[in-house]
Amino acid sequence: MKKVLDFVQRFDLLPRYELLLAAASGGMDSMCLLDFLYENGYRVCAAHYNHQLRGQEADMDEDLVRAWCAARRIPLCVGTGDVAAYARENGLTIEEAARKLRYDFLNSVAGQTGAARIVTAHHANDNAETVLFHLARGTGMAGLAGIAPKNGRLVRPFLCLTREELAAYAKEHHVPYRTDATNADTALTRNFIRAEVLPKLCRVNAQAVEHIGETALRLRQEDEYLDSLAAAYLTELKTEAGAVTLPCAAVTQVPAVLKPRVLRLALDALGAGKKDFTAAHYDALAALCAGSGTAQLDLPGGVTARRADGVLTLCTHRRETPERVLLRAGETVRWGGFAITCRKCEKTVENSENTVILRGAALDAPLSVGAWDARESMTLPVSRGSRSLKRLFAERGFSPDEREQTPVIRSGGAVAAVYGIGTDALFLPGDGESVCVLTFEKTAE
Repeated sequence: MKKVLDFVQRFDLLPRYELLLAAASGGMDSMCLLDFLYENGYRVCAAHYNHQLRGQEADMDEDLVRAWCAARRIPLCVGTGDVAAYARENGLTIEEAARKLRYDFLNSVAGQTGAARIVTAHHANDNAETVLFHLARGTGMAGLAGIAPKNGRLVRPFLCLTREELAAYAKEHHVPYRTDATNADTALTRNFIRAEVLPKLCRVNAQAVEHIGETALRLRQEDEYLDSLAAAYLTELKTEAGAVTLPCAAVTQVPAVLKPRVLRLALDALGAGKKDFTAAHYDALAALCAGSGTAQLDLPGGVTARRADGVLTLCTHRRETPERVLLRAGETVRWGGFAITCRKCEKTVENSENTVILRGAALDAPLSVGAWDARESMTLPVSRGSRSLKRLFAERGFSPDEREQTPVIRSGGAVAAVYGIGTDALFLPGDGESVCVLTFEKTAE
């Protein structure tokens, strides 16, 4: 595996004599990774996370990893979690929930063991699939840069290998592994790209996977260089608690191609991140800087941009989002700035702006109140189809902060109603049907 060793040296991925934590699922890629680290004399311990999604099949994955590590006296840490329940409770997809819990576990184990690196088995095909996924949904250079060889203490030494090369390694070295049957489900976007899109691209060029990886790597290097150029325009940036300031002239003089980067780096200094920011938001920020007088702009993540006296001020007024709370008939709970009373009635009651009325069956599944999620949607009775909460909030003029503090009612994980927006058509009570009445009273937080 000289190819891997050269890649490791090029990007300084695997420090010798330091403890490495290898993520081991039991699949071909991660079992090859464990074998490679062991056979090449690295100090390694392993971590396996059981997602509780595939019943006995998942237990058999765990058994394989346990047996392989035990035979080689490799320390193994095993974690588990109910991914499906976590996804429902937090409004995430199964894939998002699994990734969150898995990486939380890996970081925790790394901290407990003192591991210098967390090593995963992502390879060139994974990288190509990621680039194509980002390209299809729309992205900038960072998205086209694909998977990084190193991200903090997380490293990926197999990015230089294709899936076919790993399969050959597994065969040659007699590496045992298990195959996840869900990988064949092309209803999942990544599986579709893997099974349908990449093979067709390889008909155009047999080395399409390698070429996509090489392009991604060049774009990553160029992206980092452009960021360094953009940072040179932020010498007058000042940071204080909850706000950053920058002369508007420092933005207006920036070449157009670098302007979004300068603004993104300023937002990074605020700690706002990139979530929900689009090209339109950066364009609006640039236009704000180019104007005169005093003006203000609301941005995602509870960020407000204000222009006054030629100075751009970015500040965050986002309050901590309250956790989800279960709603039970006959009880009153506090959520954010509301006291919410839940009761079940055998007949329809009069609606008002401070009540939400649902069909009584909504209480059969866990009924909860929590904050909104941009990926969720609902179907209002007067609409022609499902619409995202993000769009509904925007149409009604809710500010970013108001959105974070607006109660969203969920039944079994599905959005049943949003206070101030309406009730989903599926949860409206029918004639003669018992109802669940939620009464909202604003309180001092």
